[in-house]
Amino acid sequence: MNSLFPAHDPRLLAWAAVVCLVAAYGSTNLLRKSQRHSGVAQGIWISVASVLIGLGIWATHFIGALAWNPGFAISFTPGAIDLSLLVAVLISGAGVALATRGDGIGIRFMGGAVVGLAMASIQIFGRAGTVIGGTIGWNLPLLTAVVIVGMALAGLAFVVAMRRHITAGALLLGVATYGMNFGAMAAADFSNSSALPAIGKITSEMMSVGVTVISLIALTITFASMVLEEADRRRAETERQRQLADAEQITEVTTLFELATTHMAQGLCLFGRDGHLEFHNNRISNLFGDRIGDHDLVGMHFRDLALALQGTSQPVADALREEAEHRIDGIISKIISGETCDYMRTMNDGRIIRFLHSPIVDGGWVTTIDDVTSEQRSQAQVAHLAYHDPLTSLLNRAAFNERVDAAVSIASETDVNFAVVAIDLDRFKEINDSYGHLVGDQVLKALGTRLSTGLKEGETIARLGGDEFAALKMFNSIESLREFLDRIESALFARIVTDQVTVSTAGSIGVAVFPDDGGDRSRLLNNADLAMYRAKAEFDRRLCYYEHDMDEYARERRAMSKDLWLAVENNGFHLAYQVQKSVESDEITGYEVLLRWNRPGHGLVPPMDFIPIAEESGAITAIGAWVLRTACYAAAAWPEKYKIAVNISAVQLGQMELVTTVRDVLLQTGLAASRLELEVTETSIIADKQRALHILRQIKAMGVSVAIDDFGTGYSSLDTLRSFPFDKIKIDRSFMADVDNNDQSKAIVRAILALGKSLSVPVLAEGVETSSQLDVLRAEGCNEAQGYFLGRPGEIQWASRVTPLLRKVQL
Repeated sequence: MNSLFPAHDPRLLAWAAVVCLVAAYGSTNLLRKSQRHSGVAQGIWISVASVLIGLGIWATHFIGALAWNPGFAISFTPGAIDLSLLVAVLISGAGVALATRGDGIGIRFMGGAVVGLAMASIQIFGRAGTVIGGTIGWNLPLLTAVVIVGMALAGLAFVVAMRRHITAGALLLGVATYGMNFGAMAAADFSNSSALPAIGKITSEMMSVGVTVISLIALTITFASMVLEEADRRRAETERQRQLADAEQITEVTTLFELATTHMAQGLCLFGRDGHLEFHNNRISNLFGDRIGDHDLVGMHFRDLALALQGTSQPVADALREEAEHRIDGIISKIISGETCDYMRTMNDGRIIRFLHSPIVDGGWVTTIDDVTSEQRSQAQVAHLAYHDPLTSLLNRAAFNERVDAAVSIASETDVNFAVVAIDLDRFKEINDSYGHLVGDQVLKALGTRLSTGLKEGETIARLGGDEFAALKMFNSIESLREFLDRIESALFARIVTDQVTVSTAGSIGVAVFPDDGGDRSRLLNNADLAMYRAKAEFDRRLCYYEHDMDEYARERRAMSKDLWLAVENNGFHLAYQVQKSVESDEITGYEVLLRWNRPGHGLVPPMDFIPIAEESGAITAIGAWVLRTACYAAAAWPEKYKIAVNISAVQLGQMELVTTVRDVLLQTGLAASRLELEVTETSIIADKQRALHILRQIKAMGVSVAIDDFGTGYSSLDTLRSFPFDKIKIDRSFMADVDNNDQSKAIVRAILALGKSLSVPVLAEGVETSSQLDVLRAEGCNEAQGYFLGRPGEIQWASRVTPLLRKVQL
């Protein structure tokens, strides 16, 4: 049979096309995979691609052979068939290796052309393995053209596939394989051929099984390559996304790092393990631009950079430079050993720079440099304020206590003595009240300057608060202590010129000496205060040393204060009443309420002794409220509607609660407001005049009378009488003692009575003890009087009936 198109089984032809194309796709896919790898991995993928190409070529050829219908049965020689498969794989491997390991389009094309030779070789070895009788004729021009075209298509397929066009490359390779196989068959002439016995040969049926197995293997390899390719694609895509995310994160971190290092307030340096600078931010230039100039700092050694930053880079004395280098080498040694170094340096321009060197794991370290000048100065100011008085800049109480404690320690171990001095200004409140707090502050500042001027070693002056100062003197001789105290007195008793006025100051000084007057700070300060209060109490003394009897006096006052509070809690007080009468008619006009205290174990205590202590301890408020309430209850029960007069202390007059107390007592007792008279001294008003007068106006608005007591012994200020419409003026008893035989006393009484008449204010004279004194008052026109001559203090007859009820009145 001689025909260009011999008869074939169309189903097998279709199967051959499928196997051919699938194997071609798998081959080009493996070709790309081998291209992306190197070394051993590349060799593995080249081998797999070679096997798949060889199997595809071999299977396509022999499926075509089985599809051929020459009109007689054919068989195959086992050895030749095996050799044809081996040759196809080896030549294909050579082509794939040439294409993947070479570079450029030409080499890739040649690699594909070599695979085309594998396709041509299968025709030779495949025909050699086919057992038929006779001879096979060849159309050499057609065969040559088929081989050339097949090789060209295979070369083109490799070029296209390796440029990432796998599908197009697979189609070209499949066309080359399929076309060369059936083109070569078309160039063969089997007209002189015939069947031979198939003894010991492979029959067509057996060959079909083998071809099927080989085809399935090729398909499996192709499918596996596709699965691997998809897995690689997904892995590559995942890796690409991860790389993109990493790149984005790196970019973001880099941007943030650049922003942070550019705008951070501190200088930042990164040193390698060899001590050379690897990175720094711009803040370094801002901090030390005048010292580093325009030089590139990267690469400088830490030692050289430190010398430059600290101003030691210029030629200086060798000793100073050696000292700086020695210090820097010590820092480097500590850093290398893993120790963090944190220190501050004061630069030549006065700035305070903090250096912090922190080791890192690779042996290098990070250095931060910060200008802490403002922070350090602020801390110094805070520390100064913590131990100094803000007004006078003297030491404050906390600092003075520390100085005293230190003095105790020193004096306990040496022969040095020291004294604690308590200083309190006299009448300083008058300066504030008269001239204002601004002048008062100026006086305190001037005194602080005077007291601290000329201080010697071992001398301390402090302001403890308000107008209270303290001093400490270390001394070896009593003469040096006296000289120090003389300087304090000179500073206290002198005129001070302020922006507005010139004032004279005075003070009281108390001295306690270690260890005779106390072995610890608390005892010394307390005893110095006791001595100071003794100096203040005695008008002829400015300075007082502590004496033992002062403790006895202080303890007695503390004991009395405790008993006063017990009396408040246990109703330990009682009231006495002294009659007040009209001088002209001798009729009773009212009674003054007098407080009495029978102190357990001591007997009756005069008010002049316990009232000051009650004021100091704060008990006077509770006592005063009890007196007012008890007296009002008693007066409300009297059959006669006499007026009662109750004394109000300076402490009560300074409290706004007094208004509420008076109002509540009147409501609770039912006593008419017109029957209550409150007696106040001018001294208690002067303490805080505006406040006192405001309180008295509210009380007077209720209908309660207000009398000024002890007139003539205090300031006797006409301004006080003008500022408030008092209902009565009471002449102090001291003027009545010799009014009947002393012209000066009589003149004073006459003047007060004239003042009362001119102001239309009735006057009551206290301390009337004789008939002649009463005659003088009657002759001078006095309105009322009270005293022993008119009636001694005591209980009123009808008051005894309500006394048991009054004792139940609680505070």
